[in-house]
Amino acid sequence: MNTCFIDSTNNAFQKILNFFVKKHSIVLDLTYGRGLSWRNIETDYRIIKVDKRKLFKDVIKSDFNEYLNKKERDSVDCIYFDPPYYFKEKILQFDIKNQMLNEENEVFWTQKEFEQSINNIQREIPRVLKINGIFIIKIMDGYIGKNYYPIAFDFFNKMSKTLHPIGTFICPIQKPDNISTFIRANHIYYLIFEKRIV
Repeated sequence: MNTCFIDSTNNAFQKILNFFVKKHSIVLDLTYGRGLSWRNIETDYRIIKVDKRKLFKDVIKSDFNEYLNKKERDSVDCIYFDPPYYFKEKILQFDIKNQMLNEENEVFWTQKEFEQSINNIQREIPRVLKINGIFIIKIMDGYIGKNYYPIAFDFFNKMSKTLHPIGTFICPIQKPDNISTFIRANHIYYLIFEKRIV
């Protein structure tokens, strides 16, 4: 497996997708949202858009799981997953007035919801992908207060039990001004897995 550093998150997903997935392939985007990842390349692939929302408040965690569980076996060439990165109960320890939860158009899972979704993904992604299909995860590690949360590494270890890891791309973080100082991300990771014949 190769590990590469990318200087900027700009177009990182597009470059990774173009390298690993043939154009006009069927790509299931479990966290499509407003489609920001697909700028300039949406017509290059046949995208199945899950969670098409302008504002995502508390829908992603339920919608994509339900959709994935009903999807046919061996039916897509690639799956893309860009989940929330921080746990609601951890943020609430520092964000007493719920300022961040109210201002951000992001979904914050509880830790239990995250674990349930990851267990479902670990089971269902290998079933839904075609042989040699690609699973791309965009995720990060970071801090809430003084506590470090290695979510990217936890995710990598779990998915490596059911899919073959073939690449890791690491991007630096430029912290937006509106994010609480208690929340600090280290890097964005794009983890690439392939379904192979066992």
